[in-house]
Amino acid sequence: MLYLVGIQTMGSLCKIRLCGVLIVVMLTNLHDILFNISRNPDVDKGDLTASSRLLLSSIAQGLEIDRASVWLLSDDRMQMRCIYLLDCAEHHPEPNMALARADFPRYFAALDGERNIVASDAHQHPQTSEFSACYLTPLQICSMLDTPIHHHGAMVGIICLEHRQAKLWNNDEITFASFLADIYGRALSASERVRYQNELEQLNSGLEQIVSQRTQQLTQSLEQLQQTQHRLIEVEKMASLGRLVAGIAHEINTPLGIAVTANSHAEATLLELEQLFHANQLTRQRFAHNGNAIKNCIAMVNANLQRSVDLVNSFKQTAAASSEQKKAENLQLNRFIPDVLSSIESILKQHHVEVQIHIPERMQVQSFASPLALILTRLIENACVHAFNTEQKRQVIIRTSQNKHSWQLEVRDNGRGMDKHELARAFEPFFTTRRSAGAKGLGLTLVFNLVSHLLQGEISLHNADTGCVVTLNCPLQLTTNEP
Repeated sequence: MLYLVGIQTMGSLCKIRLCGVLIVVMLTNLHDILFNISRNPDVDKGDLTASSRLLLSSIAQGLEIDRASVWLLSDDRMQMRCIYLLDCAEHHPEPNMALARADFPRYFAALDGERNIVASDAHQHPQTSEFSACYLTPLQICSMLDTPIHHHGAMVGIICLEHRQAKLWNNDEITFASFLADIYGRALSASERVRYQNELEQLNSGLEQIVSQRTQQLTQSLEQLQQTQHRLIEVEKMASLGRLVAGIAHEINTPLGIAVTANSHAEATLLELEQLFHANQLTRQRFAHNGNAIKNCIAMVNANLQRSVDLVNSFKQTAAASSEQKKAENLQLNRFIPDVLSSIESILKQHHVEVQIHIPERMQVQSFASPLALILTRLIENACVHAFNTEQKRQVIIRTSQNKHSWQLEVRDNGRGMDKHELARAFEPFFTTRRSAGAKGLGLTLVFNLVSHLLQGEISLHNADTGCVVTLNCPLQLTTNEP
C-alpha cells in the first residue's frame, strides 16, 4: 500500500514538473515574440495593414488560438468596426463587419471601463453573451479575450482574441496580449505620422504649385508693368522733348523776332534816306534823325542776337552737363566751399546776402570740382535773385553732412519760399518767375542735370518755416567710366 502511494506521489510530482517546464517554455516563447515584434521596423513604417498582420499572426502563434482581430471605435464611440481579421481556419465574416452600441449595450458598457474582457465561456459571460446567437455560434467560438488599444491616452479600439475550444486565459497570456495592444498603439502613431507627412507633402506640393503659379503671374505682371513703365517713360520723354523744343523755340524766337523787326525798321529808314538823297531833299536834320534811328535798330539787333547766343550757350551747357566726363577728385569741403563763395562775393554784396557755412572739419568727398562749384554758384545766385522780396536781413545757410555711404549739401535761405506750383515746376527748363528781369529759367535745370547725372546723386526742394531748402544727396564714391 505504501508502495502504491509512493508511486502516485512520484507521478504527481512529475506532472507538476512537466507543467512547470511547459509554462517556462511558453513564457520564454512569449517573451521572444514580444522582443522580436518590439524591434521589428514594420511597426513604425506607418502601414497599418502590415502592422496588424504582424501583430495578429504573432498573437495567434504565441497563444495558439484560432482567431485574432483588430477593432477600432468610431469617434462618437457608438460603433466599432473590424479593420483586420486573422482566422487560422479561414472562416471570414462578412466584409466591413461592425458592431453598434445600440445592438450590444452590455458589451459596449464593459468597453467603456477600458479594461480587459476575459471570457473563458463567452456564451455565458455577462459582457459577451449578447454575441452568442449572432456571432459566437455561427463561427463556433467558445472563448474570448478583448484587450483595449490606447492611443494618445485614450482607448480607440480592441484586439479581440478568440478560440473555438474552451480556454482558460491565464495572467501571462493576458499580459502578453496587453503588451501587443500597446505595440499596436505605436503602429497607430506611425500610421498617423505617415498620414500627416503625406498630407503635409501634398500641402507643400500644392503650395509650391500655388507659389509657382503666383510667381509666374507676378513675373508676367512685372513684365507688363515694366513694359507700361517703358511706354510711359517714352511718352514722357517725347512730351518733355516737345515742351523743351517749344520752350527753346519760344525763347529764341522772342529775341530773334525783335531783331528781325529792328532790322526791318532799319532797312525802311535807310530806304527813306536813299530816296530823299536821290530827290535832293535830304536835309542835315533829316539825315541825323534817320541815322540815329538806324543806330538804335542796329543796337537792338545786336542786343537780341547776343541774347540768342547766350540762350544757345545755356542750352549747350545744360545738355552737356550730364555727358561731360571729368576726372573726379577728393575735395576738402571746408576749403572748397569758402573758395567758391569768394568767387561770387560781388554778387552777394550786390544783393546784400550774408552766407553762413557749417561744415565738419576735414570733411572730404569724391566729386567733380568745376561742376560742384557751378552747382553751388547757381543755387546761391538763384537765392539772391528769387528768394527775397523785402529789405529783410537776407541769409543763406550752407550745411554739409555725411553718413556711411553718402554726403549731403543743404542750401537754405530765409526768403519768401515757393508756392506749390513753383515747387512742382522748379526744375523744368525755362520755368522762371523773373522773366521780365531777364531770367532764362535754366539755372535749376542745369543744377538738376549735374546732380542727377554727373554727381550720381539726388536733389530735392521744399519749403521750410522761412524760405526754401535745397538738399543734395550724393554718394561718397563715384562710379566713373574713365577712358
